[in-house]
Amino acid sequence: MKRAVVNLVFAVLLSWCFNVYCGHADTIYVSTFDGNTVLKFDSSGHESTFATASSGLNYPEGLAVDGGGNLYVANTGGGFPANGTIEKFNSNGEGSVFANLGPNLPLELTFDSHGNLYAMVANANGLFEIDRFDSMGNMSVFASTNCYCFGALALDSSGNLYTSDSSYNTILKFATNGVESVFTTSDLNNPGGLAFDGSGNLYVANYGINNIYKFDPSGNGSFFAGTHTPLTNSGVSFPIGLAFDSRGNLYVGNHGDSDILEFNPSGVESVFASGLYNAVDLAIEVPEPSSLLLLVLSLCALAFSHHRR
Repeated sequence: MKRAVVNLVFAVLLSWCFNVYCGHADTIYVSTFDGNTVLKFDSSGHESTFATASSGLNYPEGLAVDGGGNLYVANTGGGFPANGTIEKFNSNGEGSVFANLGPNLPLELTFDSHGNLYAMVANANGLFEIDRFDSMGNMSVFASTNCYCFGALALDSSGNLYTSDSSYNTILKFATNGVESVFTTSDLNNPGGLAFDGSGNLYVANYGINNIYKFDPSGNGSFFAGTHTPLTNSGVSFPIGLAFDSRGNLYVGNHGDSDILEFNPSGVESVFASGLYNAVDLAIEVPEPSSLLLLVLSLCALAFSHHRR
């Protein structure tokens, strides 16, 4: 009788764990530059409008999500002269100005593990720098660079920052102290979007040749998806934004045909969303485990321990 009760409790808790965990889904955000819109997708592909020009968007480009689920948007203003801002939106789509950059253009955004926001910024003189903002919006210059860096920002697990230089077909690496070095110049053609997978491999969107390359931590490259020639028809069409979800699926923002591709961990391609207007960048919120989820997982572990006795 006791064994049957333990089995029943274990089954109930296991079901509870599964349902709570699966309900803790990723949220995918997509910025559309000319449309002045940020779209929101759940993991099943259901689309809704998250923010528009009336919410404070002004030719949005880079996106990043902080640990609290707030979305940050780089407002470029459409070019020089501009009133560049970084907007902050809570999960309900309520926005506020996080930082006002005046005539400078914020282009790409990313967060480190300490909650600092990094922004690639082009100033009115055509020079590029990477600015770092703490959680209160206080800014400091992390690094100045001579690159033509309209591409993405991405951080590896050690806190090194990477950016793509489209003019010199280069991926630059910045150490935690801001010192710049060349990560790779191989197999690049107008590189844009960047994203790291869970194993520390860097994926690069080659806008100029319609493909995606994968680089290991040492900079060794291999072909991942797309074509080897810009004249060949492919699902990958002028790719810009890249982002991984919590399950290891890679999402690709296709500027060429206004859709979002999804590649599973085995590299199998499918269309996640289509009919978008000038999709530019992607950000995926992977929610942190809540205290309830951690409690449930603890109970699951306890039940499993008793179940095995």
